[in-house]
Amino acid sequence: MVSAQDKSLVRKTFESERMDLDAFATAFYAKFFAACPEVRPLFSRDMTRQEEKLLAILTHVAEALDDSARLDAILRQQGEKHRKRDVSDAHFMGFITSFTGALSDTLGPDWSTEAELAWTRFLTFVAGKMNFAVQR
Repeated sequence: MVSAQDKSLVRKTFESERMDLDAFATAFYAKFFAACPEVRPLFSRDMTRQEEKLLAILTHVAEALDDSARLDAILRQQGEKHRKRDVSDAHFMGFITSFTGALSDTLGPDWSTEAELAWTRFLTFVAGKMNFAVQR
């Protein structure tokens, strides 16, 4: 379960005026491939479509933050897709670190320790719903 305070911080950072989604997606994948280079071959050389998919799923997740049944359904579906691609628990840990790092880079002064902790807790929750066992 995600606390109301964490949901609020997640929503606030996602909706920040500083949030440049395109820059975020590019930064995220650069960090993710650096952290987990073995997953790079799973992706096309042209990352435009993949970045669009990431932004679409982020939008769906953000819109479903207050609807646990809808959020669970989205995350279960994403978990199934990622398991078919041989995404491991270790990859998801790299995902969390890369994701929060890209948020920090993108949001600059709008990023805080509290936001990082809220996103980390939220993404760990997401991992659980997607059936990944993230160890912190």
